[in-house]
Amino acid sequence: MASGSQYRERLVPHWWVWVIALGFVGCLAVAYGAALGTSAGALVGATAGALTIWLLWITSPTIVVDGAFLTVAGAKLPRPCVGDVEVLTRDRIRDLRGPGADARVFTALRPWSARDALLVAVTDPDDPHPAWLFSSRHPARAAEALTATM
Repeated sequence: MASGSQYRERLVPHWWVWVIALGFVGCLAVAYGAALGTSAGALVGATAGALTIWLLWITSPTIVVDGAFLTVAGAKLPRPCVGDVEVLTRDRIRDLRGPGADARVFTALRPWSARDALLVAVTDPDDPHPAWLFSSRHPARAAEALTATM
């Protein structure tokens, strides 16, 4: 088995999520600045801004496909347990999240980071999850890495 990563992706939020989050931080800084003075507003703005950037980064899931595992947001699925891999259309994603949802499916969807997704069947009969549903910016590349021979 290969020890190196065949595919790696970090789902950081799109630019507009950062703008909205930092816009809220700016509003908070202005409010504190108006109430307590410019220094307090600047301190609150800098602290809240740094915390917001850190939280957006740290909560961005990583997808890694290597010779041993498929790892999504810290959860690991051994490669021998990977079954059929399906690159999903937006309508199919909507169906799997809504009317056709199965509560047992491991789900890691981040629509503010990627609109495309993969559905990976799990072949391990002892696993409580029949499949994994997760977002990816490059689902075709991730599927190719998953279906490549080990």
